[in-house]
Amino acid sequence: MPENRDNQSEIRAKRSTGISGLDFQLGGGYPEGTSIVVYGSPLTGMDRMAVQFWKAEEAEGTYLMLDSAPAVGMIQPSGSDPGTLVPLMHGDRVVVDSLSSVLMDHGLDAALHCLTDGVDTVRQQGGNVMFLLYSGIHTPMEEIRIIRAADIFMTLTETTHGNEIERRLAINKIPHMDVPQRVYPYNVMEEGLEFSTTARVI
Repeated sequence: MPENRDNQSEIRAKRSTGISGLDFQLGGGYPEGTSIVVYGSPLTGMDRMAVQFWKAEEAEGTYLMLDSAPAVGMIQPSGSDPGTLVPLMHGDRVVVDSLSSVLMDHGLDAALHCLTDGVDTVRQQGGNVMFLLYSGIHTPMEEIRIIRAADIFMTLTETTHGNEIERRLAINKIPHMDVPQRVYPYNVMEEGLEFSTTARVI
């Protein structure tokens, strides 16, 4: 019955995104046990978004840094292949920064392996895994396969209008709820991303 489906959606456990404005838009956060792919340019603040998710609620988590020098508490694996990464995925909040490195170094099958087998290990305990995927460096087919494999897919964009920069987030795919028909403006602050509780119709 439709009513029962709605009730199940309402009581489904959510995990905070680490950003209060985004939690508001998602009715509490990401559904627990899902994979999250954040797609965009490095200039959109997606790395700060990932750190906010990782550090939220002082929960146990793992941040696998493949693209840069690791900050305090992050792990820099010895390689970017799934055989190295998957055993390191522990806790309620796992970040892989980035899936682009896995894709470029080891190919599409390896990236999909991280999105499936790697996530399954965390999902069994109700955890979430966030992957960063950088725009403009992968083929359309690679991006399509990753979108299909991910539970949640979000796009961050940055547009310049004269002397103003506009940053927006779109939720393109999410399970257990309607896909929002709006884009959400945000600012990149020193402490991370700050979302508005208003939104724009696409």
